[in-house]
Amino acid sequence: MTTAGKKPRQMPKGGRKGGTVFPRVALSDALQYAKKLVSKTHTSAQPKDVILSGVVGAKSGIGEVRMSAMKQYGFLKGDVKTGFSADELAKRIASAPAEELTPLYQQAMLRPTVFKRLFDTYHGDTVAKAKLKQRASDLKVHPDETETCVELYMSGMVTAGLVTINGDRVVHKASSDLDKTDTKIKEPGQIEQDISESPSDEDNVGNKSLGTDTVAGSSAAAERANGALPSDPAGEPNQHGPRAVFNVNVTLDSSLDIEKLQKQLELLKRFGAI
Repeated sequence: MTTAGKKPRQMPKGGRKGGTVFPRVALSDALQYAKKLVSKTHTSAQPKDVILSGVVGAKSGIGEVRMSAMKQYGFLKGDVKTGFSADELAKRIASAPAEELTPLYQQAMLRPTVFKRLFDTYHGDTVAKAKLKQRASDLKVHPDETETCVELYMSGMVTAGLVTINGDRVVHKASSDLDKTDTKIKEPGQIEQDISESPSDEDNVGNKSLGTDTVAGSSAAAERANGALPSDPAGEPNQHGPRAVFNVNVTLDSSLDIEKLQKQLELLKRFGAI
């Protein structure tokens, strides 16, 4: 049998041509697949054919391309042996209110390596589309795919609120301006651990106000014992100075006249001896 009559193998539409991997599905489309995925795998992981037919809507190579994109965005987990299910990020997007979606979209868009490196290169800058294509080529994206890669990058970044398009110019948001709300995914167990290790605001208030009088009293006693100026309840040093502590033995002499005795008693009262 000769090979002359063999036809070259045809890659399915949307299939890989080599080079650096990137999601070949727009983020907006992947988000729709992610919602279906959460619903289909709510109770348990599902086999590949269920994901292809019921989630991404294609059984051919296009379906596998879509599944690959969902994995790269962080929406899909699993394998052929164990089945496929929604990853944590997809679940959070499906249940989050509208005002909390943007930071989650940003997480998804910065998961693929090529997209993140493009953003890291140009965040805070305004660049031409041609510059993005040049950078994609530097990142080893296949020459025939740089246009597609940049188009998907731009559309996804707009969806995530990371860039705006002004004609042929792409205006990138500065990384310091990104929404820092919960940028790291935490498992429920880790969240509970964080809460238990951090005192609440109510605990902090209680620690500040509990036992004020007793603490102030013991501190003043210690200051007097050391000969220092005691502090008043407001924390200011006592301006009257330390009081001398001494013992006085008084012996009354019946031979003294009343006037002298009265002067001695007044003197003792002045110094607090009696």
